[in-house]
Amino acid sequence: MSTDVRPLPDSPLALPGKLPVWTAILWLFGLTAASIPLLGILTPTELVSAFWSYNSDQYSTVLAHFSWAPRVSVALLIGCALGLAGAVTQQVLGNPLASPSTLGVEAGGQFGITLATLFFPALLTFSPDLAAIAGGLLAIGLVIALTWRLGFSPVTVILAGLVITFFMGALNMAFLLLKGEWLGNLFIWGAGSLVQNNWQLFMDLWPRVLVIGIALILLMRPLQLLQLGQASASALGARVAAVRMTALFLVVLMSATVVSRVGVVAFVGLAAPVLARLLGARTLRQRLIWSSLLGSSLLLLADTLAQWASTWGNGALVPTGTTTALIGGPIILIALQNVRNTHHMPGQAANPAGFLPVRRSTLATASVIGALLIAVFLVSMGWSPGLDEWHWTPASEWGDAWVWRGPRLLAAVLAGVALGLAGTLIQRMTSNPMASPEILGISGGAALVMVVLALAGIQLDRTGQLVAATAGAGAALGLLILLARKHRFAGNQLLLGGLALYVFMDAGIRMVMASGSSVATGLLNWMYGSTWLVSDHEAIALLSLILLICGGLFLVVRPLTILPLGDSTASSLGISVGKARLLLLLLAALLTAAATVVIGPLSFVGLIAPHLARVLGQQTVGRQLVVAALAGGLLLAVADYLSRTVIFPNQLPAGLLAALVGGLYFLWGLSRHGRS
Repeated sequence: MSTDVRPLPDSPLALPGKLPVWTAILWLFGLTAASIPLLGILTPTELVSAFWSYNSDQYSTVLAHFSWAPRVSVALLIGCALGLAGAVTQQVLGNPLASPSTLGVEAGGQFGITLATLFFPALLTFSPDLAAIAGGLLAIGLVIALTWRLGFSPVTVILAGLVITFFMGALNMAFLLLKGEWLGNLFIWGAGSLVQNNWQLFMDLWPRVLVIGIALILLMRPLQLLQLGQASASALGARVAAVRMTALFLVVLMSATVVSRVGVVAFVGLAAPVLARLLGARTLRQRLIWSSLLGSSLLLLADTLAQWASTWGNGALVPTGTTTALIGGPIILIALQNVRNTHHMPGQAANPAGFLPVRRSTLATASVIGALLIAVFLVSMGWSPGLDEWHWTPASEWGDAWVWRGPRLLAAVLAGVALGLAGTLIQRMTSNPMASPEILGISGGAALVMVVLALAGIQLDRTGQLVAATAGAGAALGLLILLARKHRFAGNQLLLGGLALYVFMDAGIRMVMASGSSVATGLLNWMYGSTWLVSDHEAIALLSLILLICGGLFLVVRPLTILPLGDSTASSLGISVGKARLLLLLLAALLTAAATVVIGPLSFVGLIAPHLARVLGQQTVGRQLVVAALAGGLLLAVADYLSRTVIFPNQLPAGLLAALVGGLYFLWGLSRHGRS
């Protein structure tokens, strides 16, 4: 899986002094911060004794024994488990960015519990672990299958894990919108909470964590041999495939066990091993030990921060999963500083592409897609379900029907056009056909602002929401520019910077779900592309903006054509590479923001539309832009119609349907580009 060959040390490496010092500081700081609320009531000695006894005549000791002490113990135990699981995952895959969170294991565990809640509730009564383990195995199995032939490149694994997480999250959200009365509390729990009122959870967890942890430690010697490379490890008697599969299975067991009890507590398994490496842990033994200890302290600090935030928020619950997710973005960026991606980006083959579609007439192709778009418009306006049966609305009544069907249909088409154009710009600019506006993180910036406004209780009208979302997209763009400018806006840094933004957005979404309010429901509907919120004025404004931006696209055809030839070639042909990429990024951001503020941030149309244009034989930049724009409009028009009719009289967000289809397409495309 990893082709890097690193010799095993002849003698144990000396332990850097700063590693135990900083670990002790984090532990001391975490325990002190967690104890502050009770230090004014109980003495330090009474707090320590609260872990095993209490005075029934003194309420503060009862509170400490049954609430504070179990919560601290659970945080330390789970942090240790996730830190160990993350260190083993990174060793198995030879990837310093790998963890149960980035591989989709935790999202898969929640997905398994969602399915069991709806269809197999008896299984949860027997053991919630089984459903979570099945979901986690499904997620990590998909990531392994998709990235096996690409050598587990850090970028490739992160992208595959992100899309698996995103896709399973979309499925979870679809179930929530359809079966909210069954799953509302499940998603509040799934945001990750360590609140305790007795010792039952800790007593259930510690034997499982201990057994799985011992099993992982027993694999340490075979895991060390993996550093020699597959051929050398096999020659020394190691069954490489068996060791890897066993280790990953144990990682899934550990992570799924945690998810089934407390929900998704994200990125501790990534942060702890990264900190251990930064503080000097070099050998596998050191990384396993210190990642476990650092994981405990990090989760305790995150949980304490969640408690403080809940207090500052007038008692509103702030899930621990939110505060742990907030550290994920910076940790990813820190970990990337010393990562050498020796493998090609997905879709960047070393040899000429094996699939070159036959070139077709742009006029003929655009005419066919245009005809299909007109057909979808006619069907959407005329053929729809009623209270009793499906019926055709006469053309004479379309004026009245337009109020309910027209603005949303027009907005869906225009958003699809914008995303198709933005996706083409991004894929051409990064020379990466697996890139998309969603993964770039610009749409996530718009969504994050909307989440913050909702959580702050700020009520804005529709115009205010559009302005705020646009500002969020612009802020995300500025952050991406700062992150990627020293790399001349190269594809890897842009995509991974976008991933960091997605992490923050995900944290906000989890906080919204935990609130369980009516505002949260409306915001989630918007985030997953609810076109029924669109008015005539918004649709017309979107049309004007897209027409204005399209006028500027004529200026970028030449740079888009030359940039894929390489930086040196582009510079020799008179292209200022950095400025050209910045201009392209600005145009892509404007198009993405225009679509996001109307239809929400979560859709893969920006990935699918440019691919369809290439499949339909449009290889040059200008032709691909035209056909991708039309294809994007057609895709979202169909999604809008289906969202309105498939579960009538209820509705699904059009963006959610597009995300489900787009996620499958992304996974198929990633596996296809991995073939030799």
